[in-house]
Amino acid sequence: MQTITLPQLIYNQIIAHAQAGAPDEVCGILSGRDGVATGLVRGRNEAADPLTTYWVDGETLLKQFDFEERGEAMIAIYHSHPADEAYPSAIDAANAFYPDAVYLICSLLQPGQPDLRGWRLIQEELAERPAQLQPVRGNPRLWAQHKHGQQEDSYELMIVEDQGRERWLRVWVAEVAVVVHNLVLSMQHAPDP
Repeated sequence: MQTITLPQLIYNQIIAHAQAGAPDEVCGILSGRDGVATGLVRGRNEAADPLTTYWVDGETLLKQFDFEERGEAMIAIYHSHPADEAYPSAIDAANAFYPDAVYLICSLLQPGQPDLRGWRLIQEELAERPAQLQPVRGNPRLWAQHKHGQQEDSYELMIVEDQGRERWLRVWVAEVAVVVHNLVLSMQHAPDP
């Protein structure tokens, strides 16, 4: 299983951000290298319905170019699930545009016991429309079926784009182990927006 290492400080910052933003979902990005996080940038959730989904603002996502100038990368995108488990939703899978990033989800489902888990979400185009899809939260533009596998889960999706064009995807869902250490950061994290 792949791992991502978070210094205790960054882990605490993700939890605090999730708790402060509830009941809305919050989001942000992590910088780092070689699977070790070195910095956190809080994002703004620009989703139309922040109670049930997230969309990281463009200004925050552009910070990845600053990371690259320092010899680092955007190694993770985090968001919260204030009222759901720390597992990617069909909407999360449909919006997984960064295959090299780990998707961290902080669940606040159990009061006083936040749960932070990591996921790799890899999209692949399908040649045929998947069968047995159901609309996601009544949205006629997103249809999904979740499949449990022996080693990896997946979502099969149909996304209805403008002019009615359909995109058919399979999104592989693989857990990434989150390791928390008392590492000392050699740089300051970016200020909150």
